[in-house]
Amino acid sequence: MISKRAITKVQAAILVIILVAVVGIVGYYYSMPKAPEVKEIRIGLLYPLSGALSTLGTEECEASKMAIDMINERGGIKGYKVTYIVADARSDPKVAASEAERLCTVEKVPIIVGTYSSALLLAASEVAERYKTIYWEVGAITEQATLRGYKYLFRPEIIGSDYGYISAKFVVEKVAPVLGLKPSEIRVAIIHEDGPYGVSVANGNEFMCKREGLNVVLKEGYSTKATDLSYLVLKLIAAKPHVIMATGYFTDVALLLRQAKELGLKVKVFIGHSAGYADPATYKTLGEDITYIFNVGPATCWINPEGLLPEVGKVLKEYIDRWQKKFGKDPLVEAMIAFGHTWVLLTDVLPRTIEKYGEVNPENVRKAAYETDIPEGGTILGWGVKFSTPEKPEDTDIGKVIRAANPQLHVNQNVKAFPLVEQWYPGGKLVVVWPDRFAYKPPVIPLPPTSPYAG
Repeated sequence: MISKRAITKVQAAILVIILVAVVGIVGYYYSMPKAPEVKEIRIGLLYPLSGALSTLGTEECEASKMAIDMINERGGIKGYKVTYIVADARSDPKVAASEAERLCTVEKVPIIVGTYSSALLLAASEVAERYKTIYWEVGAITEQATLRGYKYLFRPEIIGSDYGYISAKFVVEKVAPVLGLKPSEIRVAIIHEDGPYGVSVANGNEFMCKREGLNVVLKEGYSTKATDLSYLVLKLIAAKPHVIMATGYFTDVALLLRQAKELGLKVKVFIGHSAGYADPATYKTLGEDITYIFNVGPATCWINPEGLLPEVGKVLKEYIDRWQKKFGKDPLVEAMIAFGHTWVLLTDVLPRTIEKYGEVNPENVRKAAYETDIPEGGTILGWGVKFSTPEKPEDTDIGKVIRAANPQLHVNQNVKAFPLVEQWYPGGKLVVVWPDRFAYKPPVIPLPPTSPYAG
């Protein structure tokens, strides 16, 4: 009996000790400051990561991911961590549409960022519109996308037909004074691939050349499938232009410039318009022959940071440094536009969505996006951001000049976007040379004797 009572007392003592310990632990737990609940913004990244468009599609996707990573490293957005769900459009509009549907219905993302290609954009954004999901287009430039009146598609990027305006203005403001000629004395030849892109740019070239009083002596389209463009080179030689304005893709541009060298084409100034004239593959193929040819398009990483707002210049430097460290090369134009436009979403639109409207859902993001008003120099691409609205569709700021009599009525298009003029410098660097505010180096006019096309 004594042994039994002793055991009972020991057990009781142990039980008391355990209860005291548990109460203490529970009290300590509830007295500790709690880590804030991690909230999440889910964003779909829809790009062609395989197939014919994968090289540049992957560049854009990596740039968008880098922008998100940089934001999360800074603490996220107003207490929210941003996570991305990557979808491969496989360079196929049908796949782009099905992947957009998956992101909307299965992943239930409020925002899709993409897509690089105009064909993919048109297909995928139609799906996003149906599900009332924000579609944030960072790269595709077809005018058709924002002429459909969609309420959930936003495009901070340039539109294709605005390219033609800049080259004519550049000739009047920069080329003519250096050549010592009046605009009416400058002979311009316009050549272009005959697809939608080339035709829209060439028409813009022609319209603005005539508007600015330049003398158009030749306008000629050609097929990108052509295996011989010597006939076109001979037409150019016969036309004797001071300036050539050209639009094409990699294969036809490389063919044209090779045959122009062989046949002895001479010109004072050669201006290309993005695509093949901005493609690093063109430089790899032609080498230094392409040096001092101009290109009109979005900003390259060789833009003057002093032309940007101070905080934007710092972001540009950090981005370029990180890209070079990770990939061992400079970011291409496609990476610049994807990073720059994703950054606007993350640092301007979404913070306002949370602060002013609370929940990050498509309707609130729409309201916040319409309040975006970033001045020139406020993005790493140089241009500002202001979206037209469904209630007040309007043309771009450039379009209001060149299409004043017949404006395009865009919805959710960035009206402040504009192309810049760049020039190939030795070593394969495509640097911004105009407008002056963003010029990394001065334009070299005319083509120097080292160029095989100088005359």
